[in-house]
Amino acid sequence: MCMAENKKPAIGLNDAERFPLLSDLSFLQQLRQDEFAPRYNFQSGDRLEATHLEKVKAYAHIITNASTFWQAGGTPDWLEQYLSWCRNTIPFYEARPDSFAAQPTIGRKDLLAAPWEFVSREAPLEELLVYQTSGTTGPAMDVLFDPVSQACWIPQLQSILQQHGILLDAAPDKVAIALICSQQETLTYASLSTYLNGAGVLKLNLNPAGWKDPNDRLLYLEKYDPQVLTGDPFAFLDLMKLEPALRPKVLVSSAMKLTAGVREKLEDYFRCPVLDIYSMTECRMVACAEGDRYRAIRPELYLEVFDKDKDVALPYGERGELVITGGNNPFLPLIRYRTGDFCSIEMEQGIPYLVGLEARLPVPFYTLGGELVNNIEISRAMMELPLAGFTLHQDKNFRLTFTGWSDEAIALAVQTALQKVFKTGIAADIAIHPVAAMKEMKVVNYTSAFEL
Repeated sequence: MCMAENKKPAIGLNDAERFPLLSDLSFLQQLRQDEFAPRYNFQSGDRLEATHLEKVKAYAHIITNASTFWQAGGTPDWLEQYLSWCRNTIPFYEARPDSFAAQPTIGRKDLLAAPWEFVSREAPLEELLVYQTSGTTGPAMDVLFDPVSQACWIPQLQSILQQHGILLDAAPDKVAIALICSQQETLTYASLSTYLNGAGVLKLNLNPAGWKDPNDRLLYLEKYDPQVLTGDPFAFLDLMKLEPALRPKVLVSSAMKLTAGVREKLEDYFRCPVLDIYSMTECRMVACAEGDRYRAIRPELYLEVFDKDKDVALPYGERGELVITGGNNPFLPLIRYRTGDFCSIEMEQGIPYLVGLEARLPVPFYTLGGELVNNIEISRAMMELPLAGFTLHQDKNFRLTFTGWSDEAIALAVQTALQKVFKTGIAADIAIHPVAAMKEMKVVNYTSAFEL
């Protein structure tokens, strides 16, 4: 490392730098130091300066009040200006056509190969934030944000809640949102939302190993009683098993598609609405389930459906791969990004609806002892190995069948990783093929003989 004379390396931000607009951080310290608090292993803050906060508020106004996104047969008013900005400031798009209709699609492999090529020259590098995807639908990927685009997930959530008559109490002594995880390992933290006037935002892991006492999980959650619980179906089911006395206003499932059976279980126990949100790390929240379809929530995202194998846009009503253009992230502007998820699109009064969305379903795996294994755990274990992709199936006898693509001999390493996730004794058939034999980049396919 090269450093200027008398300069010390920066280890990390302090709380004043994480929350420059919040003068009173006593509630944050209370959340961290509470007698029932978990052993938090990370520190997080939104880093919102005054100019950032104004942009977030302006975005919240737009997303909440937009009544028409675009009309069927047309495109959004902002599209051509957005395309021009991308071509003028973003290296990846510089040599691309100046007509949107002529734009080819891009995919995950493009972002993986050179994420820096998608950064606008107008993006202030000192504001760079990095988030890594979980790897549940492909190789793990670093996604870049700035403080504004990162913080806008809360206005996106609010716009959905308001459509259901749910309002957050943005008070500086309340926990507004808690992200619930149930994994062997994950980052956990207590934070605050500047946009919500300093209200608490928690990320908690139900694994007892991260707590001083297993009973503290209930005591801590019940003490602060978060208004919104977010997470995946696995985490919610594990939380329900603890029988917490919580009174959330809403549960929000956004990491995986929520099945009707799981929704009913959760609504019966928590006595509140359970919302299923279609979301991606690359661009955050996209749509919210309404019956058997998903209503788009973002006026600055243009949604199309393309043929799976050809670069051909399909008419409304035809089923294909969902493709996204737009967003408000200067570190990752998207033009015709293939999501890997499939649906058709219907337009109603200028609002797009995703019909028959085929997104990530929760696939249950079990240890020999009957413990539920979250497929995120499997993905994270495989992230440590030189795999270009893999598939995994479990049969009724708990036996695993693993197929992977790698140019190295890693069958033994895969076996070791599976034994760690599924506990000792699990049987696995492992086949490793050369990367050249892969037909698709996005190959992560979980299947199971069990139902959740």
